[in-house]
Formats: sequence, structure tokens, C-alpha cells
Amino acid sequence: MSQEEKKHFLDLIREFDDAMLVSHAPDSQLRARPMAVAETTDEGDVFFVTSVDSPKVDELLDDARLLVTFQKGNKYVSLSGTAEFVEDRARIRELWQPIWSAWFPDGPEDTDIILIRVRAEEGEYWDMTGRTRVKMAFRGLRSLLTGTEVKPPESASAHGHVQL
Repeated sequence: MSQEEKKHFLDLIREFDDAMLVSHAPDSQLRARPMAVAETTDEGDVFFVTSVDSPKVDELLDDARLLVTFQKGNKYVSLSGTAEFVEDRARIRELWQPIWSAWFPDGPEDTDIILIRVRAEEGEYWDMTGRTRVKMAFRGLRSLLTGTEVKPPESASAHGHVQL
């Protein structure tokens, strides 16, 4: 992993407003749900807001390992880590977004609110924008015409795997 890959990964995850949070259900199945991103830290940790009574809280108490996936346009990111719960009212007030009133009518003082902090451990990204997108289109066309396998770009701006 290069510093360039890590920087690109961190820059990418800051672009996303929403993600899919994947946890382990009690029956050992994987369960995914869309979540609004409350904050992304410089270390790659991601915060989400949820209800204390949400089934995902129980799932994460039983098994804190999780996966977060992001996708927008031609940018894709996966982030693996562990969940940690934050009940700090000052932190909740700091991150508060008015749209959350739909779920928490008492605002940031609502005692049902808890933050999920994803302690980032590793991540992977595929950024198929700009020149990379054009290169992939040509590679795909060449593959169709020649019957050969499409080789993904090998630049740090297109794809990378990072330890956080």
C-alpha cells in the first residue's frame, strides 16, 4: 500500500453521503441496510446515527465486525472494521443534521439516538472516473473484439487496497 493509495481512499470516502452497512444477523446471515454518513474522520473511521432500539445495534453487540460499502457513479469503496457505540450527547449535537428529526423528533437530545463509529481496519476502492473510465471502455471493446480478458487499470488512482 502506498501513501498515494491511502490518500486517494480517504479522499474518496469523504465524497459519499450514504453507504450500505453490513452486519452479521443472529442467524449468521449477512444483513445490509442503507445508512446516511454522519462523518468521516481523517483516519478513515465513519460515523452513522441510529436508534438504540434498532436490530443492527443488537447485531453489532453480538459481533462488532462489519463492512461498509459506498457507490456513486463510477466510484466504489468497501471498508472493513469494527463497530463501537458512542453515546456522547455533545458529539451527537456536533454531528446533528436537521433531516434526522424525521426519526428523532426530540432532536439531538433524543435519548433514542446512538452513534455507530466504524473503526476502519482496511479498505479497497475502484475509481473508474476520468481517464480511467475511457481506458476501461477501450479495454472492454478490445476484449469483445479479441476474446481476451479485460485487465483492470493498475494505477493507484484507479484501484487500491489499504490498511488503516
